[in-house]
Amino acid sequence: MFGTMTLVQKVATSPQGFPAITAAALGLLLSAGVYRLLALGITWLLHRSLWVRRHLLGRHFLHGTWIGYFIGHAGDKRFLVELYEQDLDTLIVKGRSYTDQQQFHGQWTSEATSLDVLRSRLVFTYEFQVLSHASPLHGVTIFQLHRSAPHKPPIGLSGIAQDLNDLTRIHVNEEKLSDKLLPWEQALQKAAERFR
Repeated sequence: MFGTMTLVQKVATSPQGFPAITAAALGLLLSAGVYRLLALGITWLLHRSLWVRRHLLGRHFLHGTWIGYFIGHAGDKRFLVELYEQDLDTLIVKGRSYTDQQQFHGQWTSEATSLDVLRSRLVFTYEFQVLSHASPLHGVTIFQLHRSAPHKPPIGLSGIAQDLNDLTRIHVNEEKLSDKLLPWEQALQKAAERFR
């Protein structure tokens, strides 16, 4: 933008240049166009390059496939897979849980998320569709973020999930499997191997 404005100033101040109002309007249009072009370019890169997204988001970077487990109400172990879809201004969590026999148990999607890197905390509300329930459950998850260094992205999550119609809190542990969004079945196999 600086280069554009410098060029417009040179043209406007030259003897055969534009009138001042025309030069100002041209400068405004050109700077808005350059800004818009840069914004579109960065957005395009973010959606197509995990490397750019990882480095731009830094310690805020959660995008990818996470695996873990929790112990359900009846004391049964449940494997879980979560896909974190993240860009500059959104974070969507989609998850599935499975029995210890790797049978589908339920799935959830975040409704609202809040990431606080200063306090190393992720909070999200969710809608949980469970095979054994006729209607969806709603709840909240509160995670602590685990990092290998303060300036690096999280590599693990642990915390509590609680359905709003239930007084029982469930302890959840997760670790990052990949920066990519892997297929559910592939991630489930890794979770079963890791948390058997």
